[in-house]
Amino acid sequence: MNICEVDAQPDALLQRYYASCELLELDPKIQISAMATYRRFDADGSLAGSGGDDMAQEWLCCSVYSELQRVKIREMREESKRGAPIDPSDQIKSSCWNLSLTRLLRSFKVNVSQFLRRMEHWNWLAQNEGTLQLEVEELQRRLGITLTLRKHYKHIFEKLFVQPAEDADSEAVALYMSLYEFGWLLFLVIRNELPGFATSSLVSGCQVLVCSMDLLYVNVLEVSRSEVIRRDFAGVPPKWDSEDFDSTLLTKYSALEAIVDLIPQLPAKGVTQMKKAFFHKALMVLFMDHILLGNNIHMREIVKEGMLDVNLGTLNRKYDTHVADISEMDERVLLCFQELKEKPKDPKSVTLSISTTSTTFSTSKHKKLLSQSLPLKLAPNIVERLQDDGKSVIKHLEQTLKSMGQKFSAAAKDYITAQEADERFRLASGLYYKLIDKIVTSEIALKPWLKISKLIKQPTLNETLLACCLEVALHVHHEDVDGLKFPFILDCYSLEAYDFQKILEVVVRHDQGLLGRELVKHLHALEEECLGSLIFRKNSQLWRSFGKALHLPGYQDVQAEGKENASTGAEICLRKFYELAKRRLFVLCQSIGLVDNFARIWHLAEHSFTTKGGQLLRQRSVDQLLLCAIHLHARLEELRLTFSAIIQHYRRQPHARSSVYRAVAMNDGQTGDIIRFYNRIYVRTMGTFGRLLHCQEPLGNKLKKDPNVLLEASPIEARVGRNICVSSPSPPNVCVRESCSAITLQIDRESSPVSEEAPNLKRTLSNKELGVIKRPNILRRRTCFQ
Repeated sequence: MNICEVDAQPDALLQRYYASCELLELDPKIQISAMATYRRFDADGSLAGSGGDDMAQEWLCCSVYSELQRVKIREMREESKRGAPIDPSDQIKSSCWNLSLTRLLRSFKVNVSQFLRRMEHWNWLAQNEGTLQLEVEELQRRLGITLTLRKHYKHIFEKLFVQPAEDADSEAVALYMSLYEFGWLLFLVIRNELPGFATSSLVSGCQVLVCSMDLLYVNVLEVSRSEVIRRDFAGVPPKWDSEDFDSTLLTKYSALEAIVDLIPQLPAKGVTQMKKAFFHKALMVLFMDHILLGNNIHMREIVKEGMLDVNLGTLNRKYDTHVADISEMDERVLLCFQELKEKPKDPKSVTLSISTTSTTFSTSKHKKLLSQSLPLKLAPNIVERLQDDGKSVIKHLEQTLKSMGQKFSAAAKDYITAQEADERFRLASGLYYKLIDKIVTSEIALKPWLKISKLIKQPTLNETLLACCLEVALHVHHEDVDGLKFPFILDCYSLEAYDFQKILEVVVRHDQGLLGRELVKHLHALEEECLGSLIFRKNSQLWRSFGKALHLPGYQDVQAEGKENASTGAEICLRKFYELAKRRLFVLCQSIGLVDNFARIWHLAEHSFTTKGGQLLRQRSVDQLLLCAIHLHARLEELRLTFSAIIQHYRRQPHARSSVYRAVAMNDGQTGDIIRFYNRIYVRTMGTFGRLLHCQEPLGNKLKKDPNVLLEASPIEARVGRNICVSSPSPPNVCVRESCSAITLQIDRESSPVSEEAPNLKRTLSNKELGVIKRPNILRRRTCFQ
């Protein structure tokens, strides 16, 4: 292969190509090979023709797809020869083809119908083997079926549920939209759990869809007198809308017959057989695997009392794992597409733009916010209270906003036009004035003597609040523009994450339905990003707050301060950080199967946060230390749990980022992978404490272990030979007293339904309740070359 030929391509095309590959984190060998293949077929310039770079990108997308498929076919054939599992979900090591086709198309900005047409020609040009050609044909067939099922889904959903008016209660509107997303996702996940022959046709797909909608509908009926239930639907139980309705009747209720009638061509007998033979077993697997949380005896309580958001998260993580395959389309995006005026004759004629859909859908989710008339000046009641300071305060605010608007336009010029920047800043300004009115009014009610001119003139309040409003505006309109994603707004105004996380809490507290649930969830995610990593940047105000302390305050320290109502801002920040860390660690332990060891792992993690003045946290994220704590525990206990396996479980978390395990800050200012960090820094700092940690196991058992067992073998570097001293200090006694912080784990009910207050919301039955029940033999859909 002549790499020099690749360099001969026009700079613009190469830059665009490698930018697309970088978004996918593609192996350099794949990038070079795909470009070389494209160059070979386009030697005379006939491929791109008059289409220019856009058409060239389409062909390059086909070339990359073919290379990834070849690697996948080769690897899976090798696995098959060795007798190893060929199910991709059973593989621990991530391969280059572990990305969805949807992600590939979005990165290259190619719509799926155009891609399918190009791939037919590309297969002919490249003389690709029959296996790859069958993959494309199978993709076309599946897409055609799913598009038809999507139309049936929308029709059924509109018959079961009624969309609240735009001026209706914001919670009802949010519930309707979440149910619309949840129902389709539930169907996709259950369909993927069924054997291929049970879902290979349109008829069987409709059967699974109807069963899924019946499950969704009955669970929504559990939400007492919900506004989204369509009262004139034939499947509504008698007297459901009355106060004396017996809700226990819903445990065995089914609206299957009424829902089947919504698709006249579908025989009811086949739906009943599908439900008994396959659907119920697949559903049971989802409950047993903790993918669906609720009452697993009656398959209920998956929607009410905050469980909808929880199950949306777990189902999305499950589906993310399934579509991490170049042969798979992410069919969740099909909900975003607008209805076509004419029914297509075949899937090739469908023009679906993967790259532009999400922006349209994003703005449609926030119609209520965008339709509001927002103020562009201070409210009259505030101006009146300013009295003599009114003019100076107004002038100060106008100058501040003007300056911040100019900074934003300059920083965003590479991503949006000047007109778009002005429009986004105008929306942010309106939100700012609306929220400052709510905040000041609330403060006056609590402190009537407060001089509000000083409050409004505070630079930190103004800058962080305006930045928060601008982040909302960017999220609404440019959710998929990577360059504008958080923390762009912090860098734009040189703001501290420590200050920004404070204003996020204030905004959410004073929201009162202004932003809507989706945007509030986004602000919560930003707060977690600040608490999880950004507040630990090198020059963060958090470090200045604690000076040169040898240890950061621990979990119990900041909890005690809170009870005494004498907490400083830094301690409040740390308290929220600890709650986030414990919640994330608990979910990871649950995923890996280490819940019984949570207490011990938590003490390892907590010590890593506090030791040496929080040195391990500086320039790093909480997730990195949590992963290392789990691995250190696995080494100490000699568990057969590799770092790769831990990372695979981490990747399924909604907040997971590849930079967490690929780019960890080292003490020399460089970055390395997490294994290098663990061996060179983490274990040297934490090894002694880990060995001396007395948690359920006698100290003597720990002292017998090989000192080098703590180190993780890295393929890049030799094992670090280092003996861990165990002579001093004396081991701490933990986990045997009520004061142990690991015992007092507080689990938010929306994050985890397992709590003493909700004994019926179990993830799965206990062994005693189940007796001997074998896992159903549910075959997963295979690709055509298996």
